[in-house]
Amino acid sequence: MIFCGLLASNALAWNPDPQIIEAQAPQTAFAQLADFQNAARPEYDAYLTAGIIYLPLPSQSELKTKWGTHEGFAFRQRLGLWLADRFDDKDPEGLKYGFGWFGERQGWDNEDFLFIPHRGNYSQINQIHAFGFTVADSINHWLLGGGVQYLNAKEESLRWWLLGTWSRFSVMPAFDKGDLQFVNAQLFLQARKLRGDKNSWQNYLPDLECTYYSKDSLRMFVSQNVFKQRLYLEGAYSEDFTWVAIKYYPEPSRFILALEATATKKENGDFYFGGGITLPILRVAYNHANDYEAFFKSRGLWIVEIRLAIGTSGDSFFALNAPKPAPNEISQTPVKKQEFNQEKEK
Repeated sequence: MIFCGLLASNALAWNPDPQIIEAQAPQTAFAQLADFQNAARPEYDAYLTAGIIYLPLPSQSELKTKWGTHEGFAFRQRLGLWLADRFDDKDPEGLKYGFGWFGERQGWDNEDFLFIPHRGNYSQINQIHAFGFTVADSINHWLLGGGVQYLNAKEESLRWWLLGTWSRFSVMPAFDKGDLQFVNAQLFLQARKLRGDKNSWQNYLPDLECTYYSKDSLRMFVSQNVFKQRLYLEGAYSEDFTWVAIKYYPEPSRFILALEATATKKENGDFYFGGGITLPILRVAYNHANDYEAFFKSRGLWIVEIRLAIGTSGDSFFALNAPKPAPNEISQTPVKKQEFNQEKEK
């Protein structure tokens, strides 16, 4: 199926241009910080993410410039890690300190590569890196953090950011010198077992997110549990890009499998539909809303990504934003003493 999809993508190629690649860098910077915000939670211990999008045919993503159309390869490579540990291992209720780095390299190049870019004619490569430190109290559910973010696209810039999380609320602003560039505010109302919540009507409260960009632009996001934290309706709205999605997860950790169907409204008002399937180390999607937003407005294209995204809390593991950990133990019901004595008397 993947091979057939890759062949089909050759006929349904799209043409990114230098302006789209340039505009992708600040948008990726915002998304990168939002991922850091989601990963660095008070009750979490670690998070690891990695991804490589590779399009094997140069005709799939021909670069369109004023000098013509050039065969080459659009690419996206990312890697991120956040680790936390306690100041005093003998105090299980003590503070935890954390360090994180999220890095991404993206753009267009004449030759395909894995580690070292070719940087041939018309190549255009963005680099975005975020570094930060955190301190958290998992018992009282609060976390504070801060750090810097480096952007190397058309111009170099060094931004600084802050992070504050308390219970179900989290806010993260980012600044370029003294100018506010980005604020992301989250309110996670849905019950989560990792916080000690029991199954209740709170499972059906929504998760909300509001993002403000420096160009007076707002983006609203909502995620609504429909059935047992396995079936969700999600949507994002902004002035120039809107999408809705139906997502299904066989179990609430979202780690084993994810099935998604999306509908996207582009800047010019056109609608298109897509979807994808995500496995622990592989993601295959076609016309997915996330790819249009995060991969140079790609459309009419099969995306194959080798990826990994896993978080841990104690002995539990899960995908980013998952409400519950993955089942990793076989539960055993102990034999009651009274029942055992009755069997012995027989």
